[in-house]
Amino acid sequence: MVPTISVLYVDDETALLEIGKLYLERTHEFSVTTASSATTALRLMKTNGIQAIVSDYQMPGMDGIEFLKQVRASDRHIPFIMFTGRGREEIAVEAFEGGADFYLQKGGSPNPQFAELIHKIKAAVEHRHAVMQVSILNRLYSTLSATNKAIVRIHEKSELLNEICRIVVENGGFTMAWAGIANPKNHLIEPVAASGRIEGYLNTIAISTDDNPQGWGPTGTAYREGTFNVCNDIERDPKMALWRKPALERGYRSLAAFPFAPDTGNAGVITFYASEPGFFTDRIIRLLEEQSEDISFALETLDHEEQRLAAEQDLKNSELRYR
Repeated sequence: MVPTISVLYVDDETALLEIGKLYLERTHEFSVTTASSATTALRLMKTNGIQAIVSDYQMPGMDGIEFLKQVRASDRHIPFIMFTGRGREEIAVEAFEGGADFYLQKGGSPNPQFAELIHKIKAAVEHRHAVMQVSILNRLYSTLSATNKAIVRIHEKSELLNEICRIVVENGGFTMAWAGIANPKNHLIEPVAASGRIEGYLNTIAISTDDNPQGWGPTGTAYREGTFNVCNDIERDPKMALWRKPALERGYRSLAAFPFAPDTGNAGVITFYASEPGFFTDRIIRLLEEQSEDISFALETLDHEEQRLAAEQDLKNSELRYR
């Protein structure tokens, strides 16, 4: 499933908003939220997972340039396209100096002007995505290194898993991460570690290890099939139906689940959540899969150490009884 691009379209002309929304959404590549003022748009940005902004210049209360400055104060990277009928050169210069990605003039036939707008939105989003991917990959290499150091240093399972979840959120830039261990008695994957923007989410979900609706999401499927499972668009992917509402309320837009320590008493899954659709590319998945393999090795090593210590204690007890 190809994720759609979530666009915030801002203009005080209601008729133009409706036309623009129609043109963009009929391509099935965009999901458009409209706002008739910059003030309303700023409020919508906090809750709607916006990936690109299209804004008019001349609007009452706050014009497009001031709106752009407000956006850039909180987000330096979100694509911003000034789409206006005011074609003065000084406005275009000010828009680019303020951090706009593109400047387009309204007017003429709607077909070519909205075709050009669609092209600019996609180009801006793809450029931002490429830049962000480089940054994310660099952070993930750092995360792998920190994970391996934690494995060497920490010898208690829940403490280790909590530390790994903390590392991937703080170093890797994920919105939230949690690890769960399968409980064979109740057939559920029970959370044992988590970090990030949780806000009670883990209390609202139940992930089954069985082949039933509660186990058909990415986490249950990853556990059952023994391989990673990705959802790159939580809002539209049917397999997230049971968990969609609480996930979107907390800003989760995509997730990837990776099984660890299969066929052991510590078999479970670590699941990562990101704040934008389409986050989990092949390269990111490969690095996270490598991390899950490191977790498997660590937990199996800890199991072997526990078994060795238990065997030594049994031998001591036996010798005491013999004496």
